[in-house]
Amino acid sequence: MTTVDKLLLKIVNHNSPTIEEILAKRDSRVLRSLATAISSNVFITENQSKLLLKILVENCEKFEIFKDEILETIKAPAWSQRFRFIEQVRKFYIGKDLEHEPCLVLEFTFSSQIRKILQNLSKNLENFTQRNPGKNYEADLTEHNLVMLYEALDKLNFDIDETIKTHYATIKSWSKADFENQFLITAMSSQNFVKHITADLGIETPADSILINDRSKRYQYFLKNDEKSEKYENSLISTISNRSGSRVWIDKTQYSLIKILDTLVELKRLPLMVIFDSRDEAKNLKNLNLLNNALEICGIDNDIGIYFRLPNSETGIKFNQLIGEKKYNSPLDSDTKIVGVQSGKIPKFFLSNTWKPMSVIVLDNVMGMRHGKTAVYTNCCDLILEYSDTAPIVEKHILS
Repeated sequence: MTTVDKLLLKIVNHNSPTIEEILAKRDSRVLRSLATAISSNVFITENQSKLLLKILVENCEKFEIFKDEILETIKAPAWSQRFRFIEQVRKFYIGKDLEHEPCLVLEFTFSSQIRKILQNLSKNLENFTQRNPGKNYEADLTEHNLVMLYEALDKLNFDIDETIKTHYATIKSWSKADFENQFLITAMSSQNFVKHITADLGIETPADSILINDRSKRYQYFLKNDEKSEKYENSLISTISNRSGSRVWIDKTQYSLIKILDTLVELKRLPLMVIFDSRDEAKNLKNLNLLNNALEICGIDNDIGIYFRLPNSETGIKFNQLIGEKKYNSPLDSDTKIVGVQSGKIPKFFLSNTWKPMSVIVLDNVMGMRHGKTAVYTNCCDLILEYSDTAPIVEKHILS
């Protein structure tokens, strides 16, 4: 009796007509692939065998030469070898990211069901990325991410690390209302907190100021809804100051760099770090001109340092000359208002300097700034504006 796999090889090796002339492109491609697997040392899986039988049954009438043999074989399918066994891996644990920082790691054997669930879930996760195609996923090690992933993966029979289970139980034992009430700005009595926020905003800043809204992420306090400023409702400054996390995407087609810089000045968000693209020289020149225009209109004309140069190409020469003409070469110190660096590159002198940004603008990086030296450096900042005409692939909050 002919086995199904031997019959497939006979069909695939038949030249007149070929399977490409008989079947739809997708089906013929699948049969070729299965025939290759059958001829190899690894054979096919049980799921692949079911797919093969399905294609043969659905297309039996098209195989005129092999029709009778197909009908006879599929009555009681037999195979010349045992199916290849695929170990089913489903793990959820705390590992290390590319910067050797702790992160949540998902490891699983390919499953279209799990991938679909994760795709839907990713919209509500912070910094959720795929490290290896079809294998590992990573997410920031935060309470929110841990709870959402735990509750989704537990239903999918994942092997969940005991440390994550302990963290989950602890987090679920918390009372959100009690926690928020403890950190309401009206309840914050720490002298250290009062000292820092007063030094930042001044003692005369009213409680309903938009600045109080904005600094809630920086100093980790909450405001009641009736304490939030309504003066700037539905505006750029309101959306930035009432952000849910540190990152905000701003649609380049909706807001100019002038408007953004003006808003940051009003929020007392200088000094500012501007992160340029690391590959596109033409885009860098265009963005430097936009930044120069915005700085001049907003009246910022000193203490500016663009700390990288382009090669001496036609575009690079114009870029470098503009920096010289506008004197954007101030040394980095406590008075520096605006700095410019390239994505993924931080000059070494930043690491030994006390200067730190109050805000960051990332220019035209649609992949989102999630890894690399600039990403690690700017983790200290509670306001990172991602400015492009296309939303970053992974994002928490979108402003358009």
